Amino acid sequence: MNLGGVAHDAGYGLLFAAVCGAIYAFFATIALHRFLQRPSIAPVAWPAMTILKPLHGDEPGLYENLESFCTQRYDGPLRLVIGVQDPADPALAAAERLQRAHPDRDIIVVADPTVHGANRKIGNLINMSAHVRGEVVVISDSDVRLPADGLANLAATLERPGVGLVHCLYRGRPIDSAWARLAAMDVNTRFAPSVVVGEALGAHPVLGPTMALHTKLLAQIGGIGILADVLADDFELGRAVRAAGRTIAIAPMLIDHVFPETSAEAVFHHELRWARTIRLVQPSGYLGSVIIHFVPLALLGAILTGLGEPSLVILVGLALMRQSQAMMLCRMLRADDKLLWLLPVRDLLTLVVFLAAIFGDRVRWRGNRLRVGRDGAIAAT
Repeated sequence: MNLGGVAHDAGYGLLFAAVCGAIYAFFATIALHRFLQRPSIAPVAWPAMTILKPLHGDEPGLYENLESFCTQRYDGPLRLVIGVQDPADPALAAAERLQRAHPDRDIIVVADPTVHGANRKIGNLINMSAHVRGEVVVISDSDVRLPADGLANLAATLERPGVGLVHCLYRGRPIDSAWARLAAMDVNTRFAPSVVVGEALGAHPVLGPTMALHTKLLAQIGGIGILADVLADDFELGRAVRAAGRTIAIAPMLIDHVFPETSAEAVFHHELRWARTIRLVQPSGYLGSVIIHFVPLALLGAILTGLGEPSLVILVGLALMRQSQAMMLCRMLRADDKLLWLLPVRDLLTLVVFLAAIFGDRVRWRGNRLRVGRDGAIAAT
């Protein structure tokens, strides 16, 4: 066997995949631009709504994240339920401060150590669910910041015929840390446009940072408790809603997802958890997404083909396109762009995470080591 010839052919195969990935990225950028042009919408009715905010530990911007739910332009009744599982959790200080600052708001703080299943976040939500009131329940992570018309957009999207669950596209909002900026960069220049493409193609992914559904539907599918032992709770909630004969929709808005990472280790384990979870619950789709890493693929292809002139021209062209695309995306999203000159490093790191996620079934989440099964179920290790 001529190993040199095999490597050469493999190199051109990678270059072809990279070009396909670049074409995909071009159309993904257009799709995101069109999505961002959608106007904000208001509901015909203003249903009573409960927002569930599970907290775990203090984190940068926590108070501002919580307060964004108290300054909503929403004409219906609102209840904000904030929960922790540890009565000594430092996040309680932000929740209590919020209560004092907004005495006119219906804010309930729950501190309940009862454990329900392996997913501690879902266990927290189960403890909070007794306080749900109204027709709509919103589940929103602690690191999410909502625009002033956010809840109105969620309610209006839920009014569409057949819609059972609404989720939100998010922009990475980093703290003042180089590692946080690199983490947010991947969301803003790769993940966000891919989500919009998935939506346009009818895949209807479900993003977990902020989701809304009717209270009756949640009860019909078995309540929050059905998610107690899974890691990809957003994926499983979407699957349960579809099984009930309802559809998934994305609200016409952009929310902020705060990235607090301060080290390479934090970025790697956070992204590995995301990637490994997707690989375990959607293996074929995960492996097929390799083409979105088109610059690292082109680099590997160029090396395998001996760094010849044609492969170098392709590599340089795709690298320039990727840099231009990232700049355009950051401008469209009004996102942080201070470290865009490190985009090639960021893209290589993304490919490393992608490859690492293929092997193994363990993740780290909020200080816990977990094993994820092929069905998405988790257990402590």
